[in-house]
Amino acid sequence: MGESGLPRRLPAVLVPIDGESFASWLNRAAADWQLAPGEAAHAMGLECHPGYSVVRPLFFGITLTERSLARAVAATGIDAQALRAMQLSWYATSALDFAGLDLAAEASLTALGHREWALFTSSRACPKCLAARPVWPLWWRLGIAAVCPVHQVLLVDLCRRCGIRLGRGYTGHPRGLLTRRQEVDLGRCNNRRPATGRRKAGLCEQNLAALPAVPVPAGLAVLQQQVLDIADGRAVPRVAGLAVAPAEFFAALRFTAALVRLVATADDLAVCTALPGGVAEEFAADQRGREQASRGGAGTQLRASPPSAAHAAAVLALTEPVLFAPDRHTCQQVLSAWMGRAVARRRSPGKSDPLRVVPRPACLEPLVRAAVPPSSRIAGALAVRPAARPLFTMAHLPHLVDADDYTQLLAAHLPGTAPVSGRRLAALALARIAGATSWQQAAADLAMDPLKAARATNTLVQRITDPDAFWRATERIGVRLRERGLVDYAACRRKLASLTTVPHAVLYPVCRPLEYDVTLQRRRHSAAWTWQHFTGGDVREAPAYAPGLWTPTSTESLREGWRRFAAWIPDVVAQRLMVFGRELIHPDPPGGA
Repeated sequence: MGESGLPRRLPAVLVPIDGESFASWLNRAAADWQLAPGEAAHAMGLECHPGYSVVRPLFFGITLTERSLARAVAATGIDAQALRAMQLSWYATSALDFAGLDLAAEASLTALGHREWALFTSSRACPKCLAARPVWPLWWRLGIAAVCPVHQVLLVDLCRRCGIRLGRGYTGHPRGLLTRRQEVDLGRCNNRRPATGRRKAGLCEQNLAALPAVPVPAGLAVLQQQVLDIADGRAVPRVAGLAVAPAEFFAALRFTAALVRLVATADDLAVCTALPGGVAEEFAADQRGREQASRGGAGTQLRASPPSAAHAAAVLALTEPVLFAPDRHTCQQVLSAWMGRAVARRRSPGKSDPLRVVPRPACLEPLVRAAVPPSSRIAGALAVRPAARPLFTMAHLPHLVDADDYTQLLAAHLPGTAPVSGRRLAALALARIAGATSWQQAAADLAMDPLKAARATNTLVQRITDPDAFWRATERIGVRLRERGLVDYAACRRKLASLTTVPHAVLYPVCRPLEYDVTLQRRRHSAAWTWQHFTGGDVREAPAYAPGLWTPTSTESLREGWRRFAAWIPDVVAQRLMVFGRELIHPDPPGGA
């Protein structure tokens, strides 16, 4: 370093090739200087993580910190704009969104890596391009990179010898560079593998030019070039015939990709531009993996970056009819077909709407909205209900209708629905009959948790195929409610809102003869039982189970405790709790008997 804290000027610096990635240029420059890439990074003064056996430049290939940029300019004489153009951040206003990246905390890359369509620690590659010269374009690191437009072949993801993603470098530390001085052949894979078993640590010697290059149709190569021109600002993007900003085009690409990932079939791929062997199979395998996922994550997977060049090729082919439709009418037709399948899918038993978490870009919002049926297919049937006002009010409605009433009258209209969720929707439907003008208003009138109410109405109503029959069944539940005698559930909820434990003195006389101890847990489960019995609510919402009261007991332990209590409670204890609950709701007036 010089006195100014900047590195000395390096001799004979290679000029970056237009569109080249930073890692590619640094490797070529290191070979020209006869240095290991890690030594070249030190010579340039790049900021690196301290304390590692490998050189790990901060945000390597993603962006440059201000200090790294100033030092690189001083060491190489390359202007700052050219150095920035070799970083993934170059696409921050088009194909990528770097919002949330904090140059003071490299940990902020984690969220970016999960969210953005980019390869932050590797690259795809065209073997034919690398056979001509050892230059890796920056766009090969985009998630939508699928095809080489020049050679019309599918890009390669993995080295067939080491099995590691290309451009990974030091496998133990992503974004790590080699520090040992050695000859690095730019025509080789050069992924550094750790020692395992009999194999020594070393660089992979796979000849990159010898990697298989799978041909693709010319139409797919043209499509890839169109997308790249938009990403690089060489073309004005249009969606449905209207000019949009590059960022909005890529937002439309992501939404449409999520849609086709959800509902596309092998037949859809077959009618697209003919795709090379294995592409359809890889896309279908991704769909099967998402469908078979044991828990959650579907929405995130729909939004995830294409995991391979083959998957990206399928995404390009399937989204082309929407993204490059010549006019609004054509785009609407294609979207309507896709959205129709998505709506039919979430009406199937056990299905929800994973697209709800995928942002809709402004350019597609009106078209998607027009293609989707109203969120509640049963709202229109409200007009056919009897004109006479019901003989019950909001106060007379529990949060969950009677379990037997639901099973006998309404369950058949909500296939694949958990009983608790269906009983909640039934209560909201009774509130609509009682006069609520919307599902949101029904939840508010019942003082119901708005999030739970929204989950019930947004998802479950899509499963109803016969609205008239649904409302007739709901009205019959209302009739049964009246015939049994109306209960002021709202008053019960108010009077039992602070019931977190049943007093020891209440349980002791009935538990002691049965040789059961009156523990704090049993008193709290008894309070939850009493609250549920008199309010008709979900026991999980009982005041006795409010967060913090059972710390540090886990939610799962709490639920298991309730299940055991509900299975255990003897009749004599249940009768005592009913008397106790009635006394709380209808206390004797002062001076009464």
